[in-house]
Amino acid sequence: EHYEETMRNLALTILLVSIPCLSFADTNRGQNWEVSVSGIFQDSKSIGGDGGSSLDINSDTGFGINVAYNISNKLSVGADFEFLRPSYSAVLIPEDPNEDDIVINHKISQFNGRLKGTFNVIDGPFTPFLEAGLGWSYFDSNVADGPPTTGCWWHPWWGYICNNYYSTFTETQFSYGLGGGLRYEFVGGMFVKASYNYWEMDGIGSSEDPSLTAFRLEIGGTF
Repeated sequence: EHYEETMRNLALTILLVSIPCLSFADTNRGQNWEVSVSGIFQDSKSIGGDGGSSLDINSDTGFGINVAYNISNKLSVGADFEFLRPSYSAVLIPEDPNEDDIVINHKISQFNGRLKGTFNVIDGPFTPFLEAGLGWSYFDSNVADGPPTTGCWWHPWWGYICNNYYSTFTETQFSYGLGGGLRYEFVGGMFVKASYNYWEMDGIGSSEDPSLTAFRLEIGGTF
């Protein structure tokens, strides 16, 4: 709740700072590229698994890099690349009822790579917009899934050097979803976007197809 209030205050501050620069003349973003960076606040999520196992992913902040080409003032196509590291708690129920449950508390390394199309409702610099996209989400539990593999090599000064390498439980899942928000473009091509996004995941190793939701604030420019 405290973080959500902070994000609302940040969005309000940006809006107030932007008011002196507002211009409702026609924009000229059509047939131009744009690049932006984004701050992401992803909501928490609880996921039920097979046999009673569960996964609770905490809310988290992350960042993204966004690239798009404006076919016209209203329509653009592009790609998003997002990076997050939320903490989680997993409860694994063993098949043998005499064994104790396994509880894991750790952090997930999450990467989202998606293609999307954006429709700006108004030609001008201030406009609502709608988005739809699809892609893949990669999740690394950062928990080893077996014994380490040892690798050695020859160093000309130090002789043989050996290190242990661990493989971890990972999932790569197809994702698709929608988003909507507001965009304002300043004189000179700089713009600010605020949106709320809904993404459906294809499984994440569970018996259900969970969804993830996130608020995103973007700052970028056209060229």
